Amino acid sequence: MKGLVSFIVGVFILFLSINLRGQDFEDFMEKYTDVNGQSYMQPLADAFGANLNSGLYHNAYIQNNGFQLYLGIAVMNAVIPSRSKTFMGTTQGFFRPETRVKAPTIFGKSEVVAIQGEGQTYYTFPGGLDISNLPLAVPHLTVGALYGTDLTLRWMAYDLGKEVGRIQLFGWGLRHSLDQYLPLQPVHVAAGFYNQQFSVGDAVDASAWVANIQASYQWRFITFYGGLGYERSTLDIAYTYEGDDSKIAFDLTGDNTIRGTLGLTLNLGPMKLHSDYTLARQSLLTLGLGVGIGEIQKMGE
Repeated sequence: MKGLVSFIVGVFILFLSINLRGQDFEDFMEKYTDVNGQSYMQPLADAFGANLNSGLYHNAYIQNNGFQLYLGIAVMNAVIPSRSKTFMGTTQGFFRPETRVKAPTIFGKSEVVAIQGEGQTYYTFPGGLDISNLPLAVPHLTVGALYGTDLTLRWMAYDLGKEVGRIQLFGWGLRHSLDQYLPLQPVHVAAGFYNQQFSVGDAVDASAWVANIQASYQWRFITFYGGLGYERSTLDIAYTYEGDDSKIAFDLTGDNTIRGTLGLTLNLGPMKLHSDYTLARQSLLTLGLGVGIGEIQKMGE
């Protein structure tokens, strides 16, 4: 078990390091003020919120009363669509004439977009990270069950140095079996609610919650599962604008609301390998690996 925990921690830190690319994370936020800044960062709110609300379940079976545990890691990958790589930016300040142009978002191309104005002046729209995927790895613990209810916890804190800052994650969720009220076997159905908080240094605070209905069907060592959920996420950003050292802060709300998920779990003894696809405005793939006890319904139950 200690080895598994070490593996989870290592992969979590690795993915965060890849995402932030080992450079000054705030550099990508300090390029803009106000409206341009919000449009530049909006795709990050969409993708990051969608990632946080994923990988929360891999079946819908919950014992009425008994020991049930899952410890593992969920790796989410938000696939960045082309529409999230550009936005319509507007020149600001004393630049004339005011011009609107298609500019890169934080996920867009790394090349700047330069506009020539009056008197041989130029206005530049900074480039982005030039990436098409935003992965995130999260450690995950689910324990139950009492009266058909289990508890999910996600937690991590790690200092990646002054360039990135301290990363903290805390999440919790409650899930309740509906099997005890509805004669649906061999299909299992559950309802869940999950809430998570994530921060990066002093610059970023993210929160997300999702409420969903989950269903699963077990066939031999394979569990087919899916769900329908409603989600919300926010991303609060505060930084110093590099142009004049002014303080900038704004709140972003993720575009995702309704999500549908389909996936399958391979029950290899206590080892569980699961993968699913979530269809939403910001779609994504999830892969999970862990150890599960009491997650499969025994014959005759």
